[in-house]
Amino acid sequence: MFKSIFGRMFWTYAIILLVVFSTIAVAMSICFTRFNTRKQIETMVSVAHTVEYWAGTLQIEQTDARSAYAFSQILYSWSKFTISDITVVNRDGEVFESTCGIRSVPNDLMDCVRLNATTVHKSNFNGFYEHKVLSVGFPMIYKDNVIGAVFFAKNTEDLRRSVMELIVMFIFSCSFAALFAFILVYIQAKKISAPIAKINKAAQMIASGNFGERVEITSHDEIGQLASTFNFMASSIEKSEKQRKSFISDVSHELRTPMTSISGFVQGMLDGTIPDDKRDDYLKIVLDESVRLTKLVNDMLEMSKMSSDEFKLDITPFDINDLICTCLISLETRIDEKRLNVNVDFRPDRLITLGDKYQIKRVMLNLLDNAIKFCYDGSEINIHTWIENGKAHISVSDTGDIISESEQHSIFDRFYKTDKSRTKDKSGAGLGLSLVQNIIRLHNQKITVKCVPNEDCRSGVTTFEFTLEVQ
Repeated sequence: MFKSIFGRMFWTYAIILLVVFSTIAVAMSICFTRFNTRKQIETMVSVAHTVEYWAGTLQIEQTDARSAYAFSQILYSWSKFTISDITVVNRDGEVFESTCGIRSVPNDLMDCVRLNATTVHKSNFNGFYEHKVLSVGFPMIYKDNVIGAVFFAKNTEDLRRSVMELIVMFIFSCSFAALFAFILVYIQAKKISAPIAKINKAAQMIASGNFGERVEITSHDEIGQLASTFNFMASSIEKSEKQRKSFISDVSHELRTPMTSISGFVQGMLDGTIPDDKRDDYLKIVLDESVRLTKLVNDMLEMSKMSSDEFKLDITPFDINDLICTCLISLETRIDEKRLNVNVDFRPDRLITLGDKYQIKRVMLNLLDNAIKFCYDGSEINIHTWIENGKAHISVSDTGDIISESEQHSIFDRFYKTDKSRTKDKSGAGLGLSLVQNIIRLHNQKITVKCVPNEDCRSGVTTFEFTLEVQ
């Protein structure tokens, strides 16, 4: 019964409703009983004042039979009005008149005379009634003297009957209210539990490998928000799974190529396919492939470290202009090989930035390496630094084949290579720009790429620009 959310909600609400209705019924019966008894006593006290007046007037001052008969009729009238038996006694407890034939009044009921106060008791009047009745005694005062008492005997069954009628009416009303409430609770419990059940089913489908499963959003409340979050999570998992498969495929491809080359050339040297006079050339190729493989593995490990929360940057102030000059000097040989002109525009000449100097150097080396690799022979590379909106901006531009708009969205992805079928340089693994973006992201900065095509729409200027904090 309580194993599901629907069962727990429905039966919890149902039990709460039953407890509430039961408590209200008990409280109402007690309150109504007390209220009804109090109102009956107040009515009897009001009638007692009239009886007191007529008892003093007719029974004491006048003793003729006509007065006695009139007094008797008055008592019977008030007896019907109050739905109770009325008995009038003197100070000694002797009965003057009774509407029901009571001949004696118990001595303990005469407290109203002795105390000169209204009293309430339960008594059977010396066995006159089979069961105890509610007895209200009221002292009669005539000319400042207590001359007797008036007793009203009210059957408590009448009170119980009134209470039971009220309870029956309450139960009858509550039954319809409870039925309506149960229907509402059932509907609400279903509305809450049904989407959760769908989310649970979808989660099981995703756990089994069906990453395309989604939950229909039917509301905008917390359940709807949960379904929306679940769909977003499912989309992220699906995207991550696609990236994982693509990553594994790319890694396998990138590792397979140098490993195949190395094993093929070594096997050729061992079985004599490669002559001895060519071994040095092929050993150089094996060494280059080993270096490429080592660089690929190191880059992958570095990217894995950057993706973890444990990776920390060593933030220090340094001159970004000086760092750029150092990088250019280290790449001077390659620049000369392609007969490139390098134009540098530093504004200001000394620009102190905050960042991890080692990691920013890797960024600059990767950007300059790409610029040298893909620019046309004899063209130029432009490097600019400036301050804008409180941040240092660094840009590297080269003239060569431009990157299409569709490729610009993927250029920072791991193992992505622009125009893979026509790329002349096969040495890269497509990790450089992804590594650059991770480093800049860890600095809480941004890097962008912009291409300005020439008239032929194939060549043009490609500019990479990133920002750093200024000291």
